[in-house]
Amino acid sequence: MATHQKIINTERKIKQAFIYLGNTKGLEKLTVSDVTKYAHINRSTFYAHYEDKIALTRHFEDEVLNKMHTVMESNLAETMINQRADDENLRTYPAVIQMIQFIHQEFDLIKVLMVDAQFYDAVKDQLRQIIDRDLFMVKGSTRMTAKLPDNYAHEIVLASILSVVQVWVHQGTRNHRKKFPKLLCECST
Repeated sequence: MATHQKIINTERKIKQAFIYLGNTKGLEKLTVSDVTKYAHINRSTFYAHYEDKIALTRHFEDEVLNKMHTVMESNLAETMINQRADDENLRTYPAVIQMIQFIHQEFDLIKVLMVDAQFYDAVKDQLRQIIDRDLFMVKGSTRMTAKLPDNYAHEIVLASILSVVQVWVHQGTRNHRKKFPKLLCECST
């Protein structure tokens, strides 16, 4: 039991160091040496957990992406139950609210990761899959509108959502989370 707790504590220290250093130095300038110094661990301890800085970054990206996927998957059905397909004011509030709460919980980590193009693209791809699944459940098709080519319509919605999230995260304030779901839904419709 003591060994398990030691591993948890080491992971927590590494995560705290990654977040702090990512916010102060940026991901590009962050080094394994920086992480070990800030976390007060030996380099060998770091390497027992991660192969290198890239593996550390990918670990946190995968962790966030997996949690985001779980949040969206577990709340999508509730979203569909609460709405009618013919409703002009169709909203995905339950899923969006849960996602905002998740971003709020992991705010500092997500702020660091959002500057990584690979992470941003992975979030965008995951969001597109979720939107397409949502559209298919509601409309029987992933087509958003007949007024625009589908790839443009998707890009407008995805870019709007992700831009608003980026502004929120990079302004560095968690305080907008209560207003954010309404703002996000208004942007994406």
